[in-house]
Amino acid sequence: MRASDDKQPLPDPPAPLRRTSPFTLELKEGGGCMAAFGLPFFLAGVFLALTTTGIVPMKNAPDQNWTPVLTGFMSLVFLGAGGALVFGRQWITLDASRGSVVLRRGLLIPIQTKERRLTEFNAVVIGFTAGDSDSPDQYPVHLRAVAGTDFVISKPAKFGDSRKQAEYLCRFLSMPLADATTDHETLVGPEQIGQTLQERLLSGGVEAGSPMRPSAMHCAVHESDGEITIVMPGKKSSLAGLFAALIPAVLFLTVVPAIMRFFARTETPRGMGFTLLIFLMLAFGIPLIFVSVNLLVGNRRRGTTVKASPAGLVIERRGTWRTSTKLIPACDILDLDYSTFEGTLASAKSSSGTPGASSAGAERIFAFLKKWVPAKGIIVKSRQELIPFGEGLPANELQYLNWALRTALTRR
Repeated sequence: MRASDDKQPLPDPPAPLRRTSPFTLELKEGGGCMAAFGLPFFLAGVFLALTTTGIVPMKNAPDQNWTPVLTGFMSLVFLGAGGALVFGRQWITLDASRGSVVLRRGLLIPIQTKERRLTEFNAVVIGFTAGDSDSPDQYPVHLRAVAGTDFVISKPAKFGDSRKQAEYLCRFLSMPLADATTDHETLVGPEQIGQTLQERLLSGGVEAGSPMRPSAMHCAVHESDGEITIVMPGKKSSLAGLFAALIPAVLFLTVVPAIMRFFARTETPRGMGFTLLIFLMLAFGIPLIFVSVNLLVGNRRRGTTVKASPAGLVIERRGTWRTSTKLIPACDILDLDYSTFEGTLASAKSSSGTPGASSAGAERIFAFLKKWVPAKGIIVKSRQELIPFGEGLPANELQYLNWALRTALTRR
């Protein structure tokens, strides 16, 4: 396995990859911000250890036998966690001349080494791991194993960074690139690395079948002068808007008269009473009216308009009060995919190894979730980010719109 066969010299790799020789790439993790974050924990562990051994006396210390045991245990916890963050290091070395990938872990210097052959892997894969309230989304780059476990290279938090690293690794290792960030995985050969979707479609490298147009479309599709315009309605929330509109009415018809009767019964000075009512109006009444108008008017104004042509995509999102427009040139569009609840579920099953057949109870749960979990819609994969639109549309309509957009990009 050779790096790009020396036909064209590779440029400098994207961070955090580092070229140490014509046939060697290295990635180093640890130190820096992680060390600075772990330093307070490590120092706290040192202080507790000195206190436990009596080197640092503790004034007014409780006279119990378990006190040294507790402080000793806490010192070990803080020293372990802080020491791993301050001194922990990981090195990944990809050697195309030897055909190996080596993982080394240690504390400032390598202690544990694990080596695998590059022939064990058949593709460089970009995946997706959803984050939560404590961690962001991640787009891990890993080598897909023919058998056994994959080998994780890095875990960028941005799709653009992950794509750059994966493309470089594909060129360096002469492996295909598999983009598995959405429902339908896209496999691109080493000779097509870096090509846009438009280039692959025009060269016949992507199969673009023609699905049937759904009989009942939620979107309006117009075609003129070689351009396709798709008008997608916004998500309706008339019930929420009506409920929000009733709140100010209830406030005026019930709460305000009740407050006025209370002021009259307690003989509150008129000036003080009106001052309090004005404060309540400013603090609660006007914001509620604004929210109600936003929901009611927004149902008519919200929506998304997508214009597709060989020049690229123009996505216009209409909100209640403003409209935003995003232009994506064709030279930046790497792929188009659509994501549905069924696709997400199938992807989760395949990644976890769950059999396709499920119990009747599980099927009922999936049917219930399908009604309340909206589809992610169509996802544009640009060189910098993933851009979704058309959330909540049916699967067959998303499939048709995806085909229509691909057709518009290649229209001559």
